[in-house]
Amino acid sequence: MKTTFAAAVIFSGLALLSAPTVAFAQAEKHPAPVLGVVDTDLLIQESLAAKGVRLEREKYAQTYQNQVKDMETKLRTEDNELSQQRGVLAPDVFQKRATDFQQKLQEFQGQVKDKQERLDYAFQQAMQQIGQTIMTVSQEVSKERGFNVVMTRNQLMFFDPGMDITKPVLDKLNQRLATVGFTNPETIQVNPDGSVGAGAPGAPAAAPGAAAKPPAPARPK
Repeated sequence: MKTTFAAAVIFSGLALLSAPTVAFAQAEKHPAPVLGVVDTDLLIQESLAAKGVRLEREKYAQTYQNQVKDMETKLRTEDNELSQQRGVLAPDVFQKRATDFQQKLQEFQGQVKDKQERLDYAFQQAMQQIGQTIMTVSQEVSKERGFNVVMTRNQLMFFDPGMDITKPVLDKLNQRLATVGFTNPETIQVNPDGSVGAGAPGAPAAAPGAAAKPPAPARPK
């Protein structure tokens, strides 16, 4: 909104500096807007590619959740055994084992965080490819149907149904991009600064929703 307002102010200023006849002549050269509408939320929900990406994400998420559950069980057992040895072991020996256990717990928490970040990045990359294709297909369909402006459904309170090009965009999207490759999260690089992938993960081009997260580990009791 700020950018649009600033552009309007600049345009008004330029118009005031021009002769009235020149300003009107320039205005006549701009085509009248013909608005089309695309429901991007529906495209992300119903497109074949997006469904496939979500399915792949859930497969990895389920695997990670099982791994986390197994490790949490082992850590809980180890913590119980350590607690039982408190009155048996020499204080320095017990302290050493307790410190080692805390280190192991921290490493486990770091592994969970790493897996989540890798999964999020792989998911975002796949959804960005879908978002880019949605943009391209929307431009093609709008040109075919005589629209020179396209807005997303959630930007509008109401509109004439004749402006909606979601269905033809969805059909063309499914033809153009039925599937998207989902990168194995384990193969994604970790940068020296700790970020995942080619720089820190960014927001997807079209809102895909959050990735399924494995349960956050708490200190076993």
